[in-house]
Amino acid sequence: MTSAPRRWAAAAVLVSLGWLVTPNAVPIYDGVGAPDEPYRYVAAPATAKQTAGPTSGAASSPVHQGRNTNGMSVQTAEQGPQASLFMPPAGLAAPGAAIEVKVVPQAPTGNPPGGTIDGNVYLFTITDKAGPVTLTDQAALATLYLRATTAKQPGPVMEYRSDASKPWQALKTSRGGQDVYVSTFPGAGQFALAFVPVKGAAQGTSILPMVLLGGLVLLVVVVVVIRLQATSE
Repeated sequence: MTSAPRRWAAAAVLVSLGWLVTPNAVPIYDGVGAPDEPYRYVAAPATAKQTAGPTSGAASSPVHQGRNTNGMSVQTAEQGPQASLFMPPAGLAAPGAAIEVKVVPQAPTGNPPGGTIDGNVYLFTITDKAGPVTLTDQAALATLYLRATTAKQPGPVMEYRSDASKPWQALKTSRGGQDVYVSTFPGAGQFALAFVPVKGAAQGTSILPMVLLGGLVLLVVVVVVIRLQATSE
């Protein structure tokens, strides 16, 4: 093997090792030159940084043949947004000429069983002046993002209730960034992130040390092979 291929092989090992120890998805809002600003609370805890108040968001779409014609992106104005919803075209059914979707931050009231709400509660409303709005089958493609106050792991779970008199229900949640969590959108109502105890978390074993050890062993083997070949040439 010539010196150039040997260098490429060693570089490939280093890149692979980096991939192994960085299992999380690339953040949606985090990035070089555009970091998230501190979380904005409706009712900030005493330990939180002083910030401007949280923001609201709204979007609208005309209705044709009883369905919204446009996709709607509704998000708050923080950097990055603390709440964001995408509703696809034809995801909503309404009797009138236009649909409006709004999101408003609220202070938490009542925690899910065994859990603690993280940050604000976000109230999504969907209105048509002519009458009630319902979700269609296309609404299964709607996507809701909420930003947590911290990137600590295990992360929070998305919680939903149609109004404040109903109990919170956990939604299937995935991580969309360092502190961003994603879920489907079951309908208008209140949404929040909540930290809930993870059963067996105390007994869990991190695989990171094993991954690091395996990568180090592989790297040492590659270096030894390269040096042996160099001495034999």
